[in-house]
Parts: sequence; C-alpha cells; structure tokens
Amino acid sequence: FYANSVCAQTSESKLLGYMNANGGYVTTEFRKAFENGGIYLMDEIDAGNPNVIVVMNAALSSNMCAFPDGMVKKHENFLFIAAANTFGTGADRQYVGRNQLDLATLDRFIMIEWIYDLLLEEQLVSHHKFSTEWLLIIYRMRELIQQNAYRLIVSPRATIQGAQLLAQGFDIETVMKLRVLPTATVDQQ
Repeated sequence: FYANSVCAQTSESKLLGYMNANGGYVTTEFRKAFENGGIYLMDEIDAGNPNVIVVMNAALSSNMCAFPDGMVKKHENFLFIAAANTFGTGADRQYVGRNQLDLATLDRFIMIEWIYDLLLEEQLVSHHKFSTEWLLIIYRMRELIQQNAYRLIVSPRATIQGAQLLAQGFDIETVMKLRVLPTATVDQQ
C-alpha cells in the first residue's frame, strides 16, 4: 500500500519523481506501486492542481508511464484509488477549497459514494461511557443537517472524538459546543 495526499502545491515531480543533481532518479510512492505492484491511494485528489493530476492520465489508461528516467511498464497488480470530498466538479458550499478535475481524468475512474458505516461507528465508540446517548444525538444531528441543508459536517471523527471527551468527564452540552457546533451559525445552533 502506497499513498500521497495532494494539494494545489503538489508538483508533477512529487508524483513521477525527478532526476537529482548527480543524475540519479528519485522515486515516489506512485512509482513504487506502478512498477512493483500494489495499491496506490491519491488522497484528496479534488484538492490537487488539475493540471498536475492530468499527468496521471496516461498511467491510468495504458500499460506504460513516462517517468523522468524513462518509460516504465505497469505491474499487473497495480491499482490506483483516488479519494475526494466532491465528485471532481469543483468547490461547493461544504468544500470550498476543491478544484474541478478534467473530464479526461474523471473518465478513468469508477465513482463510488462511500457513506458512513454506522455499525463500525457504533463499534468504535461502544466502550465509552454515554456512547448510546451520544450516538443518538449524532444521528439526530445528521438528520437535521440533511433536512435543513445546513453547512455542517458531523463525521465519524466527531462521533469518536465526542465519545472520548465524554469519557474524560465532559458533559454532552459541552461536547456539542466543542466538537459539533463550532462551525454552526447562530440560527443552526
């Protein structure tokens, strides 16, 4: 397993590598997976510079990729996964720092919307005090957010961190203020 998280400043050399001052090739996580086999995760692809992400297109659609030290054949056990907060269509109300991805890039992927695994979420917090009550609050918050199109996210991170705060002795009202409501407007609170 190999991974990189990309952003607007991620360069082509971060993905494909580069030749150093001594003429030696400096490899990357992508190259290791591409050449030797493995799963490569490009996390936050919609935060990356779309012009740099396009360099991946040839590698994703053919059996060869041009690296700074030459053409490399794709290993038969290479798998490329990209994770994003949007579907590559650019910024929206929730994810303002996201970039629109080139359609040629998007066409190389199968899109899967990954919803929260509630059973896993329950298991991750079940050992904490007040976990059942906290989970009910979290689920109700998500319903309200969806019904009212609030610009809030109550992710499994909020569930887990909230349960940890409760276990440390914080009361539920304080945990809501610390972990769930900081980005809420006065009307949403």
